[in-house]
Amino acid sequence: MKVSPRERKLLMILAAVAAVVGLRLLYKVSTPPATPSVSSGAAAAATPRGRRSRAVELPEAMASLHLEALEREPRDLSFGRDPFRYGPIPPPPPPPPPSAEELARRAAAAEAARLAAIEAARLAAIPKPPPVTLKYLGSFGSESRRVAVFADEEGENLYNARIGDVLEGKFIVDRIGYESVDLKFVGFPDEPARRLPIGG
Repeated sequence: MKVSPRERKLLMILAAVAAVVGLRLLYKVSTPPATPSVSSGAAAAATPRGRRSRAVELPEAMASLHLEALEREPRDLSFGRDPFRYGPIPPPPPPPPPSAEELARRAAAAEAARLAAIEAARLAAIPKPPPVTLKYLGSFGSESRRVAVFADEEGENLYNARIGDVLEGKFIVDRIGYESVDLKFVGFPDEPARRLPIGG
């Protein structure tokens, strides 16, 4: 078909505009966007091999450091050990003082212990009769003249005694029965008699 000169001119204009737009799109696609990097090491790590990266300067506010904050000393702790200081661990705080009730209870306990010690000393000072070391073996003779037979603690000596006799200077024969005997103690008239069975 035949194209008029006017139509041919419009087609040429459209072709030129399309070429300009295509070139601009091609330039934008082929040029990567510039991304700011924090450091040269990070920029080198993010850049693929074989491609040179452009260094991006950091703004002034991001590059400044507050060095005075690093020189501050740690504050003292109220308890435990300061990990920033070397030396012996401080002793623990002293325990709180006892209350008035605790002090009264301690005073009462001390007084009771003192009185008990005094009583124990008083009882220890009171003379006591000696322990019975004789063994009653039995008796023989008539009812009015009965004789009791004793042996000492080791069984080496035998004693024949009637009522009123003193044995080993410590024991007084007070009563002689068929199966037992009563002994009293020299120097302890108010002490009750001690009864010994046969064999005891």
